[in-house]
Amino acid sequence: MPRLTPSAALLPTIGLVMASALAGCSDDAPPPVQAQPTDTGVVHLPTSVAPTTDSAGHRIQALPAQASRPALTDERVRGFDYSYRQPVGWSQGERDLDPPPDTVVQPDDTDVPAFIAVERPIRIGSSSLKEAVDRLRSGFEEKGFRPMAAPERQVGGYSAMGIVVDQSDELRHVYYVVAYAEQAFAIRLTYDPNRPEALDVYRAVLDSWSWG
Repeated sequence: MPRLTPSAALLPTIGLVMASALAGCSDDAPPPVQAQPTDTGVVHLPTSVAPTTDSAGHRIQALPAQASRPALTDERVRGFDYSYRQPVGWSQGERDLDPPPDTVVQPDDTDVPAFIAVERPIRIGSSSLKEAVDRLRSGFEEKGFRPMAAPERQVGGYSAMGIVVDQSDELRHVYYVVAYAEQAFAIRLTYDPNRPEALDVYRAVLDSWSWG
């Protein structure tokens, strides 16, 4: 399958959805105060059974288990107040998305249908991560999509909640949203779920994430 075209990735960008969904957030919030990262130590769960809902009660879409450990270069892709390591065999690029994302990486092999885009951060003021993600979910639902949750994780030491949107049998979008310094950062993977190797690259990018 050729590289995803702009028309193939027709899902509204998260920036537009969040901008409208979060329009009710106060503009009179106090100056941003950087949140403290949560403990990233190992947590031993009493059971190996994976949760079926996230902490907000949304049903989780099971994603394929990690099958590989993609190599990352020493070069860091730098965006607005964050950076991550560039995957081997992937390069920075551009996507015809509205609004334009902050950073994009995509496979050098044009036959691999995938890209990772970090949307420009959206100010959420004093809203919690759960509130921001719930508004975001509502925005997708209003556009006719049926978002599911992704397993929660940490990104750069901060809690992240996920959303999975299946646009078709061959086009899936996975978002992880992080609240950092009173802004919501959305990290998006668009890929063909029948070729899940891009999902492992996405996980490696999230694991390499740094703030500031």
